Amino acid sequence: MRFQGKSVIVTGGASGIGEATVKQFIAEGASVVIADVNPAGRAIAQGLRQEGGKAIFVQTDVSKAHDAEHLVQETLRQYGRLDILHNNAGILVVGDVTTISEADWDRCININLKGVYLISKYAIPAMEQSGGGVIINTASTAGISGGGGYSVYGASKAGIILLTQCMALDFAAQNIRVNAVCPGPTATPMILSSAADRQDALERWSEELPIGRAGEPEDIAKAVAYLASDDAAFVTGTAFVIDGGRLLTGIGQRIAVNPN
Repeated sequence: MRFQGKSVIVTGGASGIGEATVKQFIAEGASVVIADVNPAGRAIAQGLRQEGGKAIFVQTDVSKAHDAEHLVQETLRQYGRLDILHNNAGILVVGDVTTISEADWDRCININLKGVYLISKYAIPAMEQSGGGVIINTASTAGISGGGGYSVYGASKAGIILLTQCMALDFAAQNIRVNAVCPGPTATPMILSSAADRQDALERWSEELPIGRAGEPEDIAKAVAYLASDDAAFVTGTAFVIDGGRLLTGIGQRIAVNPN
């Protein structure tokens, strides 16, 4: 119960890595706010409460300042404090700079990168009121090693890694640690939209990845929980790679099903 008495926000918490992280925090005693544009988060929160967990849902577009401010205000209203933020909301846009529309470019940057800025902008003062806190941003191995077709996605994730480092320096004196997780191929609904896609990708990843399988959302959630816990009290400004060895293989030189 590492997070007993702690209040946590997870953006993009209605599916995939975000949902797994929500459940991980709940299992370890936290009070969690599920933030997502997807109203399915409301049913997830209700189900967790029925099982004895503390969870609420706040419908949130992370690219909108009003929504970001409202999310933090609602967290403080419900739980009285904010200790941990997992900036996880993100979208995938595939294409090169000649094929991606300006609208899709802006949307990807606004959600993936600007969203981290906006939620953090309002979360950090709330953490300071509680004596400190922890922020974990979801980046990607695509933000470390370039890959064909991942121009805007990779740029947004690389931006998150550098933003993480800057935030770690800016707020260390306020007892706020800031880290990023960099998932590799992970079986999430954002990437695997159908059963056929999932089976094909899982078979390919099992052959390509040194560890012999794709990641599961729970693999990433456990890393997030570690970084959020006192076990990582001396860790800040890092980009924690969780990729089954993908970066060792150079797979990213072509378009794959999963850009993480």
